[in-house]
Amino acid sequence: MDHLKVLDQALANVRRALDRLTESGHDEPAFAIARAQFAASIRASWPANLTGLAKAIDQALADVGPSLSSEEQDELRRAASVFRSVPHA
Repeated sequence: MDHLKVLDQALANVRRALDRLTESGHDEPAFAIARAQFAASIRASWPANLTGLAKAIDQALADVGPSLSSEEQDELRRAASVFRSVPHA
């Protein structure tokens, strides 16, 4: 149950980052993350598709990281780490 709270917080951090990316005009990276987030929400292939969301976050950070505050970058890095840590049973 505690793992679900951490996962929910990570997803909330991603939603905030999407808003920030869109507000700053970085529509393509925001769209890539949103698309991966949508794929991750499809329970039929969950949790394996969380890795794709982590990869989209990594790419967005590489592309537009400086446009986000260091706190926002850290939140996204932690979120990606959480998504990678979910067991793929």
